[in-house]
Amino acid sequence: MIKEAEKFAGTVIYDILTAVDSLYNDIDADQKIWKAKSPMQCPDGCGSCCVHFEPEVYEAEALYLAAWMLENQSERAERIAEADSGASIGGDGCVLFDPESPYHCTVYGGRCLICRLFGFSGDHGKDRRIRWKPCRYMEPSVVAGNAAGGISGTPINGTGTVQDVQTGRQYGEEEMMRLFGAVPPYMGAASSSLLALNPDDTHPLPLRIALPAAIKKLKMLLHFITPPEPDCPSPHPLSA
Repeated sequence: MIKEAEKFAGTVIYDILTAVDSLYNDIDADQKIWKAKSPMQCPDGCGSCCVHFEPEVYEAEALYLAAWMLENQSERAERIAEADSGASIGGDGCVLFDPESPYHCTVYGGRCLICRLFGFSGDHGKDRRIRWKPCRYMEPSVVAGNAAGGISGTPINGTGTVQDVQTGRQYGEEEMMRLFGAVPPYMGAASSSLLALNPDDTHPLPLRIALPAAIKKLKMLLHFITPPEPDCPSPHPLSA
């Protein structure tokens, strides 16, 4: 994201973009550890969690996505900003979801917080301990040692993984440590870190509303901070 943020250097927006980028990098690092231990993974080309789902996002998330789009999908960002209403930039569900693409998310590099957390993060119960419930669309991952670790099920093709890791049930922190040797990142900590960037921003908005507003805000800021183009020099220099 540094490339996308550079043009806003010296502004509060730059600070927000780099802070969100740092948060997302931390999430990626924590999830990398969890995914290496987790018994479950998303099926290739799934995207079921995005169908009929539209994220509600805070301004910091929307600004990050807007900056990413202005850098990587500028024409599309312009069209979204110029749309008459949120309803006109997409149908039901996420306006950036493409059912025809094998990857579905069309803005993966700039995607919002919940899109990064879903499936590979946990919440906590009344005891304040982390818990995790696998998405029902997940399938067993090839993680050696899971069967030996005590997960019930039938090993697949002689590997250490199992077929029925019970996607419908919830795992507690102690059980995950015993079975997998790790716990997923805590969703609440990531959300709190995001909210701390702008404590006044307490009301998330549907993506189709938040994104056009964020793109317009960044475009207006760029209009004021971008130096004007220099006048073209005369092809015939004036004599002294």
